Amino acid sequence: LTREYASSENVEMPAALEAKLKEFFDKMDGDGNGEVSKEEAVAFWGKNFAKVNAQSMFNEVDEDGDGSVTWDEFFAFWKNVLGSGYSEEDLIEEVDMMMEGGAWVDFDDGRTT
Repeated sequence: LTREYASSENVEMPAALEAKLKEFFDKMDGDGNGEVSKEEAVAFWGKNFAKVNAQSMFNEVDEDGDGSVTWDEFFAFWKNVLGSGYSEEDLIEEVDMMMEGGAWVDFDDGRTT
């Protein structure tokens, strides 16, 4: 299997996927301040390996390492994933599972958890 890696600037984010990602982000953003802290991510995942899932997400998404994930960082991460060859349908399915408490997925997008 060979993946084409596209620059995230050249990736068009489908509206349905963007809406699903915003719903996921807002669900994690407990205080509604536009950033997800590690504590909010742990609270979101609750008892389902919460610290492991939160740390995995932060390892991939927190670009500036400041301990919070902004919508811009989150959106840029998912554009990178989409540009790595994943289909919109697969990503929506994965996001749906994560919103129900499923584990953070280490996508084959050139980043690692």
